[in-house]
Amino acid sequence: MKRDFAVIGLGSFGSKLCLELSAQGANVVAVDVDEERVNRIAEQIPLAYCCDCSKEETLKKLELSDVDCVIVAIGKNFEASILILVLLKELGVKYVIVRAEEESAKRVLLRLGADEVFDARELAVNNLCGRLLNHGVKQFFRVTEESSVATLVYSGREPSKKLMEMDLRNRYHLNVLLICRGEQRITPTGEDRFLPGDSVVVFGSNTAIKRMERQIR
Repeated sequence: MKRDFAVIGLGSFGSKLCLELSAQGANVVAVDVDEERVNRIAEQIPLAYCCDCSKEETLKKLELSDVDCVIVAIGKNFEASILILVLLKELGVKYVIVRAEEESAKRVLLRLGADEVFDARELAVNNLCGRLLNHGVKQFFRVTEESSVATLVYSGREPSKKLMEMDLRNRYHLNVLLICRGEQRITPTGEDRFLPGDSVVVFGSNTAIKRMERQIR
């Protein structure tokens, strides 16, 4: 099933994120207050709008309450990011990710209801895109066009089967590199199992990672 995203702020990072999400099959709404930026991306992202999202009536007209996630990718205008975050939450948007660089700004945004805050200087577009499209994935690092290292969260209520019984390498061509359990870092053997809450670091094709994420969710 296709996932729906909105990206507010079409600077370099926001524009690249829109294009990457769209290339991976997601539905994307692209928004910026700058008409030139909107026109540049409109040829590739049909739902591109020029408007000021810090105004409540304008934001309501975009009808974003049903999208899976809104990414506020505004670079410099922190006041606008705060206003947009608060309005999005009031309008019932399920998940809002906001860009910020300073630690103090990150803390403010989280206290105001941001579900996640990221620093565009430290996060590659394709890594954020991979995480957004695989919502059970905690971290996602593209190695090649087709393969990645990802951290998945095991959310089962009971311990999993032994790794040798799951046979992930043969079934999915996927390698389990590490199991993170609290402060423990476990190099897995065939006798190990996933326990509820474990973070599991895997390497394999992007398709295989998606399949495993669905299995252990």
